Amino acid sequence: MPIYFYPSSHHLPLNIESIGNQWTQDTVGRPQGYPYYHWLQSNHGQGKIQIGDQSVLLAEGAGILLFPFTPHHYAPVYHQWQTSFATFYGSLASDLLQHYGQEGYLMIENKRHLSAVDWIDTLIAEDQQSGTDPLRSSSRCYHFLLTLLQEKQGILTEQHPLYQQILAPVIKEIETNYDQNLTISQLAGMVYVSPQYLSRLFNRFLGQSTSQYLLNYRINRAKEYLVAQKHVPIQQVAFAAGFQDASHFTALFKKRVGITPMKFRQLYH
Repeated sequence: MPIYFYPSSHHLPLNIESIGNQWTQDTVGRPQGYPYYHWLQSNHGQGKIQIGDQSVLLAEGAGILLFPFTPHHYAPVYHQWQTSFATFYGSLASDLLQHYGQEGYLMIENKRHLSAVDWIDTLIAEDQQSGTDPLRSSSRCYHFLLTLLQEKQGILTEQHPLYQQILAPVIKEIETNYDQNLTISQLAGMVYVSPQYLSRLFNRFLGQSTSQYLLNYRINRAKEYLVAQKHVPIQQVAFAAGFQDASHFTALFKKRVGITPMKFRQLYH
């Protein structure tokens, strides 16, 4: 039942603090809460979680996201309780979850569409094989959070046939080759649809056009590069994130984020 702690010197917009799987869960009491977001997944058995005056049962396959500094207590019910977990923090987590913090937790009762254990197991296996990579862990945690929010909102996008057949290959291409000179026409041609139809599907399932998704993904990757590689020139960051012109990158970044890339980097160094 391994647990791994990540270096705190990497101040990415989304950082994993600790992660663990196949954990034999004991009783835990935190009157002051935990300082970071804490995802707890019930693999086998079940646990009872007390959050203020609310009591919830975390059945097998369910998961709960506890928000920072939310007082809580949890313990196994009847038999041995096995869990997986991850704790994380960062401005990106706060931005994504800002509308869900009133109760101090976010409960997901059906794990089929989350694959929470899968991403935790995969990340641990990758770290064991090739060493800790903060950018990789940040990216996997980001994808998990998006999936969690989609499930919470009842938008089971990844299970829809159109998502599987058309959007999933395009998203994979973007996430794999975002640093290349991708065009919307090329992406649409991959899945044999028109650029207009592809954008309609992106808007339907993800709430943004194809070009917006590509730009947002590149901006988020640029944020990670700016923080993790503080001595790399802005021009190189722009190229690494898939922008062909540093001036254009700076203008787009400021429009989306509100500050220049250099100012953003200075927030973390």
